[in-house]
Amino acid sequence: MWTDAHDELAGILEMGGASTQIAFVPKGNILADKFPVLIGGYRYPLYVHSYLYYGQNVVDNELKKLLAADSSSSTGSVVHPCMHRGKHFEPYST
Repeated sequence: MWTDAHDELAGILEMGGASTQIAFVPKGNILADKFPVLIGGYRYPLYVHSYLYYGQNVVDNELKKLLAADSSSSTGSVVHPCMHRGKHFEPYST
């Protein structure tokens, strides 16, 4: 049974290569994507959701496409603003 004794619970955000997953115990009533989970004798109304195409590799590839399209580099090498200074990448065609 859910009690207010679990007010200090935290959630988790996991970023994979192709998707991102989120899980937490909501304070209010969320009907969609809510699953009761039994852990240590306590029932938790856990909310979980997976966001496809929001993973690290997918986001990085999309950013590289945008940077390459906006680049005016004559060398073919493109600066990546999220990487260390001096880090470049060679754009690829899709």
